[in-house]
Amino acid sequence: MAISLVSLPIYAQVPPPDNFGQSLSWQLRAAEAGNPQAQYVLGLTLEQGLKGEANKVEAAEWYAKAAAKGHTLAQMRLARMLYTGDGVARDVMGAARLYSEAASSGNAQAQYNYASLLESGSGVEKNLVLAATLYESAARQGVAPAQVGLAMLYARGAGVGLNIERAVTWLEVALGQGALVPKTVYEALNKSLSDQQRKSVKTEAQRIQEQIVNR
Repeated sequence: MAISLVSLPIYAQVPPPDNFGQSLSWQLRAAEAGNPQAQYVLGLTLEQGLKGEANKVEAAEWYAKAAAKGHTLAQMRLARMLYTGDGVARDVMGAARLYSEAASSGNAQAQYNYASLLESGSGVEKNLVLAATLYESAARQGVAPAQVGLAMLYARGAGVGLNIERAVTWLEVALGQGALVPKTVYEALNKSLSDQQRKSVKTEAQRIQEQIVNR
């Protein structure tokens, strides 16, 4: 049965752009109209030079507009630029604020990045307890560096109670994902465990890995 055009949603009535230039023109119009996704995509286009020479200053401006509306990926891109000073003046505090906002939305990579800043006290007041919480959230979503970071906190008893068994468990999880794990640290921690503890670690690490895969 034929479907009447008027019965379709508005976006389905708009024909696809004829070419890349037209697509960019429409993207700009949507961005100027305040659409955060369009602002993010336009920023990405400008940052990567997809329509000519890269313009990171203008890209950052569009990211900032989208980030102010809570667009997580725009917050992440702008935070990276601010942290490294790539195309903009370096602003670690600004980067930390954006990573914090993105982390609060549940973005695992943002949680890891913000946790790293909290652990080192870069651009934000040092907070090992919150760092551990964010590392674990990101770790359980499969971010391998967060798994290593969490393991190191357990090994030091920083932000969490000292727990060598938990430290080795998270290192095992990270190893299972092919992450780079400090070999000497892993071997020293693992050596301090009993045979029963090592068995328990293997079982728990496998359980966590299965949870990550099945997310």
